[in-house]
Amino acid sequence: MQKKEYSVEIGGKTMTAEFNDWADQANGSVLLRYGNSSVLATAVMSNRESHLDYFPLSVEYEEKFYAVGAILGSRFMRREGRPSDEAVLSGRVVDRTIRPLFPKGLKRDVQVIITVLSIEEYDTDILAVNAASLALATSNIPWNGPVSALRIGLEGDSPEFIINPTYKQRQEELPPKALMDLTVCGKDGLINMMEVNAREVPEATLEKALVRASEEIEKLQTWQKEIVADRSVEKFKFVPPFEDDEHLAPVFDEKIGKRLKELNDVLSKKDFGELQGEWTAHSATRFPDIEPSQLATYFEHRIDEYVHDLALKKGKRIDGRALDEVRTLRAQAGGISPVIHGTGLFYRGETHVLAALTLGGPGDAQLIDTIEFQDTKKTFMLHYN
Repeated sequence: MQKKEYSVEIGGKTMTAEFNDWADQANGSVLLRYGNSSVLATAVMSNRESHLDYFPLSVEYEEKFYAVGAILGSRFMRREGRPSDEAVLSGRVVDRTIRPLFPKGLKRDVQVIITVLSIEEYDTDILAVNAASLALATSNIPWNGPVSALRIGLEGDSPEFIINPTYKQRQEELPPKALMDLTVCGKDGLINMMEVNAREVPEATLEKALVRASEEIEKLQTWQKEIVADRSVEKFKFVPPFEDDEHLAPVFDEKIGKRLKELNDVLSKKDFGELQGEWTAHSATRFPDIEPSQLATYFEHRIDEYVHDLALKKGKRIDGRALDEVRTLRAQAGGISPVIHGTGLFYRGETHVLAALTLGGPGDAQLIDTIEFQDTKKTFMLHYN
């Protein structure tokens, strides 16, 4: 087995990227270790262009109980099934971080799969982002990376931030309590994705945490760029999307631009759907030799320009509101049914949400059995449907 390793120290622990021949048929792959936690990331791009009017990127984060040396299931069923909620959320962290860095107009299928091989003291979601970045950056897939990720922790009695805290440090409930669990992803001194789970902390503390995160991210960025330079893989030459302004622009301005002016810079969802339908029908007749997906992409491109101009030049949102104007808010507590323990209605413009509450006893607690949380009881359950 051929392999080459690269290492860097982050938060007092060594992170090691191993490039081997495990997944030779993938466009890019890497095995990433941090402590005794490890993940395998693979990136694959289709050889054919799709005719979709969106970028078909698929990100999967897969974890199985072998990663913690355990067997899941009842005595009658040992096969593992659908991903846990934690796995889905970890996959979304990766997706939100890497998706904006693909070139606009790329329509080839791209699949990034992160397989958790082992978990011990460190959560593998941070490893997943860095591994996905390395797999993409060292592949021939066009992508404006690398991007780096880490976690910042803060405990009650300590003024020092913890870089990539362990599970135990993050879940500590007794003094000193874990005050903040901050995930930060970024590149070249900029942050492109973050999420935080925290108690109330001063704004200045969060700002200091972001500065500290940026310092460590810069170290990871330098390391990843050195790896990319050493691997030296030639990127696929991506041809920008079809944009025939010379022929399409006059037709768009005549048909759609005129309608936009009639709407007085206020575009509802209904209006958008109608304009899209008009453009689809009209452009298909005028330009029968152009792919419908290309015509749809052009429509989105022009509407995107219109929305940006509306905000930057006229200081208006697409629904007519000023930039600092909030949609009308309304709320109602209870009043739905005497049977339901509690209800709440919340309106924000055209967005309406109904929440229903049920109060149960100790026996109604949910037993959590995932590779991150084993034999844990969950007493507050939020189902977002």
